[in-house]
Amino acid sequence: MSMAERSPQQPGGVKFVLLHHGACPRGPRGRFHYRIDAEGGCRAELAETERGQHPRSIGVVLDGDFDAAPPSPAQLDALQRLLLTLQLRYPAAELGAHRQIRGDRAATCPGRRFPMPALAAWARTELPRARDAAQQRSVEEQYSKL
Repeated sequence: MSMAERSPQQPGGVKFVLLHHGACPRGPRGRFHYRIDAEGGCRAELAETERGQHPRSIGVVLDGDFDAAPPSPAQLDALQRLLLTLQLRYPAAELGAHRQIRGDRAATCPGRRFPMPALAAWARTELPRARDAAQQRSVEEQYSKL
């Protein structure tokens, strides 16, 4: 299934988009909806209608150990594009880090070097603008075909 395909929501709706890194000892063997490799390639691994590692969430894992090094710029670009796609499908879904729901103070996922504060700030400010612009383009394209 490509990212462009629209999937029906999970039962109860999608509440979170949860980020993981490949070195998480509790996560990488789990079921994730999307995987982003070091070169920025993004592939679907699980239908959005299926439950992943956590209920009512879309799981995204980025390959790498972000306790040791930050993600590549290509990974962050791909992640932002994916988050825009998911925001259009699930406008009420919140962005979260795996560590936020683990209840385990020792968990660092998606890693100590992952720029979660900067990404969260982008999601609060730039993502809504990008979503609105994408929706406007979609409306304009639909009306131009009339």
